[in-house]
Amino acid sequence: MLGRVRVMAALVLVVGIAGGGFVRATAQESPVPDEKLTLNVGLTEDFVSPNPFVACCTMDYEFLFLNYDMLLNFDTVDLSPAPGLAESCEPSPDHMDWTCTIREGVTWSDGQPLTAEDIAFTYTFIVENKGTGVFGDYLPYQPTFEAPDATTFIWHSSEPTFAPEIPPWIYILPKHIWEPLDGKSGQEIKGFEEIPAVGSGAFNMVEWKPGQFVRFDANKNYWNGVPTIDEIVYRIFENQEAMVQALKSGELDYAYDLSPTLANSLGGTTGIEVYEGAPGSWTNLAFNFGGQSAAAGVDEVTETNHPALQDIRLREAIAHAVDKQALVDTIYQGYALPGDTFMRPDSAFWHLDIPAEEEFAFDLGLARQILDDAGYLDTDGDGIREDPVSGLPLAMDIVTITDEFGSVDSGKLIEGWLEEIGFDIELRPVTTTKIYEIWELGDFDMYVWGWAGDVDPDFIMSVFTTNSCLVWSDGCYSDPQVDAWHEEQRTLFDRDERKALIDQMQRYLYEQLPELALTYEQTIHAYRTDRFTGYFPVPQPEGDLLFGWGPYSQIALEPVTAEEAAETQDGGGIPVGVWIGLGIGVVAIAALLLVRRGREEEDERV
Repeated sequence: MLGRVRVMAALVLVVGIAGGGFVRATAQESPVPDEKLTLNVGLTEDFVSPNPFVACCTMDYEFLFLNYDMLLNFDTVDLSPAPGLAESCEPSPDHMDWTCTIREGVTWSDGQPLTAEDIAFTYTFIVENKGTGVFGDYLPYQPTFEAPDATTFIWHSSEPTFAPEIPPWIYILPKHIWEPLDGKSGQEIKGFEEIPAVGSGAFNMVEWKPGQFVRFDANKNYWNGVPTIDEIVYRIFENQEAMVQALKSGELDYAYDLSPTLANSLGGTTGIEVYEGAPGSWTNLAFNFGGQSAAAGVDEVTETNHPALQDIRLREAIAHAVDKQALVDTIYQGYALPGDTFMRPDSAFWHLDIPAEEEFAFDLGLARQILDDAGYLDTDGDGIREDPVSGLPLAMDIVTITDEFGSVDSGKLIEGWLEEIGFDIELRPVTTTKIYEIWELGDFDMYVWGWAGDVDPDFIMSVFTTNSCLVWSDGCYSDPQVDAWHEEQRTLFDRDERKALIDQMQRYLYEQLPELALTYEQTIHAYRTDRFTGYFPVPQPEGDLLFGWGPYSQIALEPVTAEEAAETQDGGGIPVGVWIGLGIGVVAIAALLLVRRGREEEDERV
């Protein structure tokens, strides 16, 4: 989820893609020789699997984006489609056939050539095999794919489509590795774990010790710029405090996703720079509507959702009982914005800003009145209201995630507010691993989790469609109107006309409350300024340095000279603006300045 998670200069993509807690790190096994030029990155969350079809979260997509390429990438400024493995993609006049020219000379990490046949295989594999459903929405209208020669890839659609230029967030897989799994069960496909993982990306995953580290070797033959560093080691820590201590001691070069308190504690630390990226994700309170058993095709009913959650009036009362600004101020210490719709505000073109006077304002009195008017009364005097239909008390659980910052604390505040208006709330803190089991079974009433999304709104809107139950949907929400609108927007090739419909969908979903957007959070990073220079934020100029839209920083990084290192120790860190300038120079050489597509989308990531 989340979180959910890109190139050649002066190339033109025709039509739609034209234009531009404390455990010292030293107590862990040392995974790499000292003589290599190694970027050491600290994390508090391990990744799930090297298998792309098991990927779920930010860590997974960071790792996969190092190891694999995609058909198309993302422009570093506006995240519009840019050349990737495809140098260009051109639609037919009716937009039912797309022909892409695939670059020559790209090889897999095992030395075999990458051709258009690998791309056609990957897309066909996803369309025809169960167990790959997380990528299915990128390939609408029962498409077929062919590769008449090594450099030509053709996408045939049964209906007009702009799907190739979203672009599809699908990692291209080596046919010679994955073909034996073609036609196998979903369990077999998802159970496949290959390390080293054969890929074509800028870095190759060569070692993973769960709970300790993941190691990548640089691809010194990478088509899109040769990394100077030799390897990246992502070290897993039990808590952020341990990670920050490792950063201070020099055992780490980079620490990812810090709490505001820890980030503030680093202010003024010699040789360390704190970096605040633009809001790249949001946290939501998701409601479970049930239906997971049916979606899974099993007879045993496992979902435990309270029936009253089906009542929009109850959901409206909950919305008025949550103080989003208090979440921003107390939990995120200002490193966030109150949430409203499900397109982040940094996706400037597509985001609909709900006017303040039309928002679900925090008002406990109004929330109580809504429940009173809807018949949710405390008839037995125990302080808990009852559902007038089922007679059940409003006793519900909220699942929170212990290894995702903000989730547990948000749950605690929400628990207090809902109990003030007559709910009986039980908090269930679990790990990220456990919540997937809970989600699949539908064994929850609400949960506090985070989301990220694609640049294009198609994916995040698909999350609210009926067919997304047990694919991406939080609580199996189903609404025929949303289903219809989602399909319709796929047929609109005029950008402004499509935006108007997307705005309508955002307002409708805001009012219908399949889930409640709580906060848009900034990701806080910290890095040492005495080791590497060249961090390159994407999108420019305030995007993330790592864990973003491709391996741009990882390719552009250069070791700091002795003179530069001395300057950072004497006078503080190198200004980010200077680093950006250095990064731009490297990126130009690496051909990372990209063309924009003709429609010039201004949307940005989650």
